[in-house]
Amino acid sequence: MQLPEHMRRIVNSVGASYYYFEKFRRTAAAWPRIRFPKCEPLTEEFAKRVVQLPRLVAEKTDATGGWKWFFIDAVNSRRDLPAPSNCTAFWAAVDKADETGKMLLAGDKKTWRALVASFKDTDKYKDELSKSMRDQYARHLRVIEEAWGDDPVRALTAPEIQQVIDTGFRGTPQAGRVFRSTLIVLINHGIPRGYRDDNPAEKTEKAGKSTPYIPWPPTAFDVWFQYARIDMHLPVYSALFTGQRKTDVLAMVRPKSDATEMPLVAEKTKRTRGLIPVQIHSEYRKLIDAVPVDPDKPSVMLHLRADGEPWTYEGWKTAWQREIEKEVDGKKPLKIFADTRWVFHGLRKNAVNMLLEVGCTEDQVSAIVGMSPQMVRHYAKEVSKFRLARDAMKLLEKGWATQRVHVLGAVKTC
Repeated sequence: MQLPEHMRRIVNSVGASYYYFEKFRRTAAAWPRIRFPKCEPLTEEFAKRVVQLPRLVAEKTDATGGWKWFFIDAVNSRRDLPAPSNCTAFWAAVDKADETGKMLLAGDKKTWRALVASFKDTDKYKDELSKSMRDQYARHLRVIEEAWGDDPVRALTAPEIQQVIDTGFRGTPQAGRVFRSTLIVLINHGIPRGYRDDNPAEKTEKAGKSTPYIPWPPTAFDVWFQYARIDMHLPVYSALFTGQRKTDVLAMVRPKSDATEMPLVAEKTKRTRGLIPVQIHSEYRKLIDAVPVDPDKPSVMLHLRADGEPWTYEGWKTAWQREIEKEVDGKKPLKIFADTRWVFHGLRKNAVNMLLEVGCTEDQVSAIVGMSPQMVRHYAKEVSKFRLARDAMKLLEKGWATQRVHVLGAVKTC
């Protein structure tokens, strides 16, 4: 039979046939050849590939011989394809692009762009999420719209999502996990609204574990208070003595001079936990009172920048990064915070550990810092190891005289 235009059959040394699409062969405009999947003419798959061939587009990207590949779908949209060097991946991408175009041509308006808009219009997104959580969602929703915006939601598969997680978040597992959880929440919002019947994101693997937040060691405090700008000192003390999140620390108001606590509504859990009775430690009280108040520019807020304006969440993030990169005598003394992952949230763990170390119950810690009892128990296990180890050594010291005879006998060590 006669093969389609630009199609060529090659027979190897053992008689097996292979088919290649070689557009503009032996001309200056020749494409790199595209291998057909292992199928023979007159089969259904071969016929499907022949129909798809005219919709393929190849363009040189530069003078070095690079190429970009596209598929023109049923609604005349260009869809990116991988290089045909991997035959299986190339034709799988062609099929996906072809199927997506057919869905759109059939009038499927349940696209990612529409789903994102619907999700953002909910009370949960607008009112119940903290600003930091909305910002976090917004970043990943933008990525989702840029990647799949006008595609039907039901066209996405678990392997495609996994590929994005594996390749797009390599080296940043925490961001990968947040992206995955955002996608799960978004698709679950769409299921009862007719966007699809299942959630393929739930069938993917989480990105690898990242290093957990660690409490600041004494060295971190020494370096921070020596080199960080003065107006960034009190927020660190506030996080240490209260165990609150950064969003809530920066939102603290200056307590009255005789107040022993600062009632605070935690932004992350304001709908479920209500007021958190933030207690004011005696040394923390002295630090608060030591901060001068500008009579010409009074503020009810506790944490102010050097210019007298309250710290904002975004302003603090920017200032923090600048401090990390700040040079002092040709060095960057605060870069150790980035290198060792000493982050602001680690101060929350400092606060929990301090309370547990002095003998507070898990319920007391939960009430003071506004942390879930489950998370407090998680921290308590770690602290308990050290407490048990210290107690064990005390017992060994007390009974060593008896044990030494059984273990070392008459051996003299000093």
